[in-house]
Amino acid sequence: MLTLGDEEVAINLSAMRRKSMRLQLTAAGDVDLRIPLGAARSEVLAFVRKHEHWLLQRRREFLQRQQKKQQSVLIRGRELTIEISALDEFLITDQVVWVPQHWDAAQTEKALDNWLRSNARVDYPRMIERWWPKFSQYAAQRPVLRVKKMRTRWGSLSQRGYINLNLALMQLPESLLELVVVHELCHLRHFDHGAGFKQLMSDCLPDWRQREQQLLAFSRLL
Repeated sequence: MLTLGDEEVAINLSAMRRKSMRLQLTAAGDVDLRIPLGAARSEVLAFVRKHEHWLLQRRREFLQRQQKKQQSVLIRGRELTIEISALDEFLITDQVVWVPQHWDAAQTEKALDNWLRSNARVDYPRMIERWWPKFSQYAAQRPVLRVKKMRTRWGSLSQRGYINLNLALMQLPESLLELVVVHELCHLRHFDHGAGFKQLMSDCLPDWRQREQQLLAFSRLL
């Protein structure tokens, strides 16, 4: 256990074959510490103490994001406030997410997840359809869409014929969904990120580098 500010936080410790120690705060807000096999206890404690201030800052930022998530949510690039519904129903409008008064955070999150998935099944295929004429020459058939929750990727293309798109793309502006879709479809021609891939990206989306910077900013926000 580690005291961070006013709270006691558990450290998930893993010893493995590695040369150095690595400390991070996971997306779930947990402290994850990976150390080399045989590392001395004194060295581990010294490493944690050295980075305690950094961890405290990350933990505070995490708690602030969690609190904000209970008050608002990003949908298609817009920040919508979460309000109690006078009609006691779940409803999403242009500016507000209305939730029943008796719902807890878990129920709200589940309803949002269902809404995002339902709309992703419409928005994602539509975007792929828009760009498929450009890429159909590189594949015998269109990749099969799979909507997934992914921690470290916005999308991926498998050699088995699947295009995987992160559900969280539904929270971003359409221009960034387009960026990820085009990026993955470019891998039908270039399965790396070399010069050929970059040229094809530029042919399709001349401003793709600027969009990548926007995507990075949203990644930090989410």
